[in-house]
Amino acid sequence: MTLTGIGVILIGVAFLVLAVYLAWTLNNLAHVLRGIEKTVEQMPNQLDDIFRETGQVLNQTNVTISQVNEQLRTLSPLFYMVQDVGEMSRKVTSPLARFSSKLNKNAPENEQQHEQDN
Repeated sequence: MTLTGIGVILIGVAFLVLAVYLAWTLNNLAHVLRGIEKTVEQMPNQLDDIFRETGQVLNQTNVTISQVNEQLRTLSPLFYMVQDVGEMSRKVTSPLARFSSKLNKNAPENEQQHEQDN
């Protein structure tokens, strides 16, 4: 056996190892692609379910919003009444507060005059 023969055998063995490694890698890639294929096949059904549930959620949201709007329309007169009562109480208490403030300002002056008279 000459050196050329040994070199050809080594190249053949290296080529065989490379071929086995590439076959193993391609087999793993095929397995991954089969998994992706299964996932892609299931996507339309899953998306249909998601869209159906999203539609139901939107419908429920619309119903809830309309109920809230109706309840707010029912409560609006009550809020206006509370506002009117607040305005009336402010109008009634404002003159009393001014009168009380004037009395408090005049009180020290009256005390000073009263002390001077005594």
